[in-house]
Order: sequence, then C-alpha cells, then structure tokens
Amino acid sequence: MKPSNSMRITSGSAMVLLLALLLMSQGVVQAQVTPKLPLGQMRFYEIPPLKLCPDLKVSLTVVKGRSGLVTLQGTVTNIGKGDYDMPSEAQVIMNLRYPPKTYAQIGVSDILLTKRFTKVKKGASFPVTCTFQIPDFQGWVIAGGKGNAKRLFTLRVMKQDMSSYEPGEDCHPEDNSKSVELESREKLP
Repeated sequence: MKPSNSMRITSGSAMVLLLALLLMSQGVVQAQVTPKLPLGQMRFYEIPPLKLCPDLKVSLTVVKGRSGLVTLQGTVTNIGKGDYDMPSEAQVIMNLRYPPKTYAQIGVSDILLTKRFTKVKKGASFPVTCTFQIPDFQGWVIAGGKGNAKRLFTLRVMKQDMSSYEPGEDCHPEDNSKSVELESREKLP
C-alpha cells in the first residue's frame, strides 16, 4: 500500500507561518492603555457652538406718480437661520443717465435715504420707504416710446464700515441689493 498524501507541516514551517501572522496583525490590532479616572469623575469634551448664519434680503417696489413723483417701497428681511447683529445701514440710491450716455458717463448719483440698524432677528423685517420728485418732468414713457432720461433706483444693505461680509456674517450677500430702472421724458438742462 502506498502512503496517503496527507499534508504535513513541519515545526519550522509552522513557526514561519505563526511569525508571518503575527507581523501582519501588528498594524491591525493594537491595545492602548488608558488611565483610569477616579470614581465619580467623567471626562467631558466641549463641542464648539454652532453659529446659525443670518441672510439679509432686500425687495424694492417703485410706484410712479402722475407728476413725476416716485415712491420707493422697500423691505429688508432676515431670511437666514440666525439673528443678524452688526452695525449696518440700508441705503436708497438714485443714478441718472441720458441715453446714449451711460450712468458712469453722466456721473449723477444721489443717496436719497440712509437707515441705520444693528439687529434683525431671524424671520424679522423692516420697511425702507422714501419719495423722489423728478425735476422738469414731462411724462412717463409708454410701451414702445422713447424717453430722454433713465433713473436707476437701488436699495442696498451694507455694513456701516463698508467692509465685505466675512463668512458667517451674511450667508448670501449677493441678495443685499435690488434695483429698478425707470424711463421718462424731461426738459434737459
């Protein structure tokens, strides 16, 4: 009879396999000794406070009167998840142009109203309202007609020091301004 082909492991081979397993597991399983705290003491970790970000958003409606009186009705609303709290101001600005020249070429820009504020709670809003009389007004432009003057009315919100918003001060500062353009006929200077 022939001997059966059984698998025999010599003691030298077993030692090599055992050493290989030990080396492979070295990076996987490690025990760490932690100091025991005295009874009654617990370890607390401080979690940094979560700051909810405010977001001021402006809206602007312009009402044209018969004699060239323009009523500007705006609203500043905190649509963010946190309260807004920093010295700021809402401004209503009027820019003038006589086409084909641009607003920059004419260079007329007036601040019609400045309203200072500091705090706006989450979900709260406040109104910003003012009027402007167009000098030498002759009429509003009807659809398809041509005027000789254009005015751009803008309501904007900014920090009082005029610096840019830092992260967390206003989540979306791009919605802090709204403009409406009106075209009219006027006696030119």
